[in-house]
Amino acid sequence: MDHEPIKTRQILVLIFILACGLMPDRLAGGGASSLRDSLKSNLFNRADLERIERGYYEELLDHGRRLDDLADVPALRIRRRSGSTWSIPVDQSPLVVRVDDLREVVLKRNDSTVRFGLQWRTNDQGMRDRDYSLKKPEATFRVALVGDSIGAGWGVNADQRFESIVEEVWDSRARHACGGKVEIINCAVPGHSPGQRWYHFGQIGWSMEPDLVIYESTGADVGWDERRLRYLLPRGLGWDCPIYRAALARAGVVPFGIPDHYKRTLQPRHWEILAGVYQSMTADCRARGVPVFWVLVPRVGRMSDAENQPALIETARAAGFSRIVDLTDAFDGVDPARLAVDRNDFHPNASGHARLARRLDDELKTLPEVGRIWQTRTGQARSLRSKRRDVAGGALIDEPVKTAGFPATPGGPPR
Repeated sequence: MDHEPIKTRQILVLIFILACGLMPDRLAGGGASSLRDSLKSNLFNRADLERIERGYYEELLDHGRRLDDLADVPALRIRRRSGSTWSIPVDQSPLVVRVDDLREVVLKRNDSTVRFGLQWRTNDQGMRDRDYSLKKPEATFRVALVGDSIGAGWGVNADQRFESIVEEVWDSRARHACGGKVEIINCAVPGHSPGQRWYHFGQIGWSMEPDLVIYESTGADVGWDERRLRYLLPRGLGWDCPIYRAALARAGVVPFGIPDHYKRTLQPRHWEILAGVYQSMTADCRARGVPVFWVLVPRVGRMSDAENQPALIETARAAGFSRIVDLTDAFDGVDPARLAVDRNDFHPNASGHARLARRLDDELKTLPEVGRIWQTRTGQARSLRSKRRDVAGGALIDEPVKTAGFPATPGGPPR
């Protein structure tokens, strides 16, 4: 069969499409302009994003990894736009260092940089956070946040993250209620799977004596560890880690195999692997007498996450977390374009983080494990209203104390 006519037609179509993209609107007319807009709007539509994300870690090579890889924004890896916050090579970034263990990469310690207007600064412990003493100060309630790129604040400055906002509000509330202090140490690392997050927390978090652990989960938790294990196990990593040991033993796999074999063997077990990770988290916390909250946060515009949401919540509940907190309604009723860092990015912007902060506080502030932080204590209590002496008359009058509040959010108050 002669394929030349087919090839000729394909070439002509390609030339026409390119011409539509290069021709000015005033010369092209409405038809070409409409076609061009249609082509643009269909680039990276929802189906494309889902497909790319599913295959992302399957095709990821260990060399040439970038910060956008760490942020788990696969669609943006191949779209380099000036002024964006992605496509920053890891090896050229002052904030990332490779490690030869389960985590693969971590943030460097004591470093700082600005990328496209965003401040990235790390402390002594390699957290994107302010400095904290290793030993917990007196009269301080310390919370540890374990999370991914949303928890780390991908696309926003550190003080705009939901964690930073909640820390300021809780600390102010505690100081004016009982004179105590609250610290939330941010152990989140962009791109880490649930198991990698917990392993990383074990390296840097427990030594800082947290009184409460908050694990930040998203719909991406499902299958994430299974995908990473396809590339860890061939290098002999993760095999003897307690987080995965039981699931891998039941799967009957051995280290130093090939990724395709691990994919065939482990993919049907991705829920079992995640359940094992969650169970490791709760077991570690029970052994130390520290409550651990599982908090599910939404990814902007990712409606597909709802498909796995009931099973994900049930997996967390079965693992024995102290509390199950669902914040997935935080963005309801608001156009995703007003809450996302970028048009095709699921990370919340500053407004999205503000809504998450409000919802998180609403859900947690009355729980016994948290409410005791600012409960009035006998002999230590301090009224929420300070006293000042009226200079003219010498009498004491009440004066409200200003405490930290939540930033304004678009689209009306959060639900």
